[in-house]
Amino acid sequence: MKNSYIITLFLVCGLLTMAGCKKYLDVQPLTSYTESQVYGNEKAIDQALNGLYLNLAANQLYGANLTTTTVELLAQRYKPRTQSNNPDLSVFNYYQYGSAAAQATFDTLWRQGYATILAANVFLSKIDNAVGAKVITSAHADELKGEAIALRAMMHFDLLRLFGPVFSVDSTSPAIPYYRKADGQSQPILSGGTVLANVIADLKQAQQLLQHDPVITSGIILNTDFYTGSRNQRLNYYAVEGLLARAYLWEGDKQHAHEAALTVLTQGEKWFPWTTYDVANDPVNPDRIFSSEILFSVYNPALYTNFTTYFSSDLQDAYILAPDPTRLANVYESNEGDYRYSQDWIASGKSYRTFFKYQDLTQPALPWRFLQPVLRKSEMYFILAETDTDPGTALGYLNTARRNRGLTALTATASISEELRKEYQKEFWGEGQLFFYYKRINATQVPDAAYPYDFITVDPAYVVPLPLSETSTR
Repeated sequence: MKNSYIITLFLVCGLLTMAGCKKYLDVQPLTSYTESQVYGNEKAIDQALNGLYLNLAANQLYGANLTTTTVELLAQRYKPRTQSNNPDLSVFNYYQYGSAAAQATFDTLWRQGYATILAANVFLSKIDNAVGAKVITSAHADELKGEAIALRAMMHFDLLRLFGPVFSVDSTSPAIPYYRKADGQSQPILSGGTVLANVIADLKQAQQLLQHDPVITSGIILNTDFYTGSRNQRLNYYAVEGLLARAYLWEGDKQHAHEAALTVLTQGEKWFPWTTYDVANDPVNPDRIFSSEILFSVYNPALYTNFTTYFSSDLQDAYILAPDPTRLANVYESNEGDYRYSQDWIASGKSYRTFFKYQDLTQPALPWRFLQPVLRKSEMYFILAETDTDPGTALGYLNTARRNRGLTALTATASISEELRKEYQKEFWGEGQLFFYYKRINATQVPDAAYPYDFITVDPAYVVPLPLSETSTR
């Protein structure tokens, strides 16, 4: 990475957005700013960790690109349409990676991703000193370090999933660099296999540091205590275990993927209950994101602004992101009783239904406002269904997930792989997982968003080229 990525002062100011960078700079000289002002004060340490999560929530990352817009267009979720806000998003439908619009988007995503990794590494390099100075207890430090290491692993993993080769086909070609230190040294571009090994090692370390995570004994507590409150908005113990399941499955290690997913459910499912129909479809304040099931989400301040920009039914047809109505009906198999369909897709005067999942709510105090899902427990059921060696047990996992979406059970003759593909298409709208699913299984054809065309061939477009800002400096 270039030196512009490693200016500590710039990053720490970004981390302290909530507290305001300027007032810190007014207190002491720049040379003592990082350690004295941040890591010499427990509240400031807390704010620095919050800053990492705010970085994740930026539109360049999980606020939009990795959840609701770019990767969803790569998965053929929405019909190609020219957007009023430059750039033209149809370049992603057509995998025009050489276009100026695509290059600019992937460059900002790359930069924000590695800037966030650097910020996590800066945080990790200082936290032990704070323990030694008795600013923070070792127990609290372990929790914060576990979250920061997990965040670093998750960010690297999603950069690998986007920019790396199809792992099941090629795990040895150069993929991306992996950064564990904030020392300003550029790291080599590693093979996909080496990057994934680093991801798994980091997640295992985070898991050990989070052995006493309050979520294990108390679940998701809605309070204002920094260490125990709203653990589903932090990379908690079960979220780390879920990310391990996801990473192992990417690697093709079905046994360890199964074990990790099963651990999430056997130990932690009581804290993440299925969302009921009545809650999901409340006529006043529906929980369209099924918030009780979310293992990890980011608090996205731009969530509803983004909805207005991309999905609102008030937009003209040329500017809205929406699927072809026939394609949408095919995805849900014309079953309007599916919980994921009944509230997420509305008829509002247009000739097609529009995506309503992230429409703002009328009650500002609802705990799921501004939450952007990143990892949910239904994925653990899908992983178990894909990896269990007993077909009957595998079908049971899949039917449990379907039953909690208002669907009937599949028969014993159902194809698990085919039904899983259908469920991935239904489940993760606006959460960015479908493109990565297609890439993981190396699907040669996926349903084309430009209906009535049946399929589009994605390979080799699964591999997004590294940005010029990275390759031109090596």
